[in-house]
Amino acid sequence: KRKEIVAYCRGPYCLMSFDAVETLRKRGLKARRLKDGFPEWRAAGLPVER
Repeated sequence: KRKEIVAYCRGPYCLMSFDAVETLRKRGLKARRLKDGFPEWRAAGLPVER
C-alpha cells in the first residue's frame, strides 16, 4: 500500500510546500499540501507519524 506524503511549511503563507508537492508528484508519488502550517496542526492535537 502506497502512503500519501503530506508536505507542510511553517505557516499558511510559506510557499515551499507547493514546490515539494509538485516535485513528489512528478516522481510518481502520492502527495498533497497541508493547508496550514505544522505548528497549527500540532496545536489542534491532530496525529503525527514519524
